[in-house]
Amino acid sequence: MSDNTSTNRCDELVTVIALCYNQSRFLRKTLDSIMEQTWRPSHFYIIDDCSTDNSVELIQEWLEENGRPATLIVHEQNQGITSTMNHALSLCKTKYFHPWPCDDIMLPHKIESQVTYMESLNWQPGFLYGDIEWIDNDDNLLRSSIINDRKKLFPNNEMPSGFIFPELVTFGCFIPTASGFYVTRVLNDLGGFDENLFAEDWDMFMRIALKQGIAFQDNLVSRYRRHSGSAEMKKGLGYWQGHFRILPKYLGISSDYDKIIWNKIGKDAINAYEDGVKEFQGLIWKAFVITREYRLLKRLLRLKLKSA
Repeated sequence: MSDNTSTNRCDELVTVIALCYNQSRFLRKTLDSIMEQTWRPSHFYIIDDCSTDNSVELIQEWLEENGRPATLIVHEQNQGITSTMNHALSLCKTKYFHPWPCDDIMLPHKIESQVTYMESLNWQPGFLYGDIEWIDNDDNLLRSSIINDRKKLFPNNEMPSGFIFPELVTFGCFIPTASGFYVTRVLNDLGGFDENLFAEDWDMFMRIALKQGIAFQDNLVSRYRRHSGSAEMKKGLGYWQGHFRILPKYLGISSDYDKIIWNKIGKDAINAYEDGVKEFQGLIWKAFVITREYRLLKRLLRLKLKSA
């Protein structure tokens, strides 16, 4: 995308921070993809969250081979993703904060095209998202576009942007995290990521959507590695416990929001039941009492009869 007349404003506007935890198999391709950006950062950070594999050794080798374009920070104890994200945020002194996991791959135009788009807007969202591909552990293409399918959820097949809190409650985290980046000031104003949560993305998107809004650009920007053991593919009690800590945080904003939140809680509690996690049946009944959504009870009854 760059030409001889364009100006690389990456260092002025963006702080790139690669986040690693036991990703030795993939990290070289990830770090190479940062270096191959049309707007390449002259310096970025790598945070290793106390990996137990040989990630740190491989990162150090990569740094030596590439002229040490990044500063490596190694946690002495594993802090988890939300704490590590806050550590990364504390290093960011630029307008945009671009954390990046060490298993996904940026397409070469990602930083330039997305920052240029954000700078062109006549409003200031807190996050920009786009489209991604899914790949497996061997780089085989699983899906060429995630957004194409998700568009079908919304009117006129258009992905939502703006103050999209209701959509994020109703449809869950439809935003591909590996497709975007944050506005630093908005994250700081919100107090950073909630370290009481196992995962940070859905909660933060809802917080940003309420405060500042979220923008969408229909642009394929990255390749997301879909692991067979990832939390989104292999759900269990721990996943659902974390999940049901998020939505109650937003109760009390308005009666209209409360209704869609409880409807979502009820539907997700049934999904948990279907996954074999039956500890949240009480949420289904409470959701029904508040929303009078009889479909919740009908679905639960069908599941109980099926398992009888």
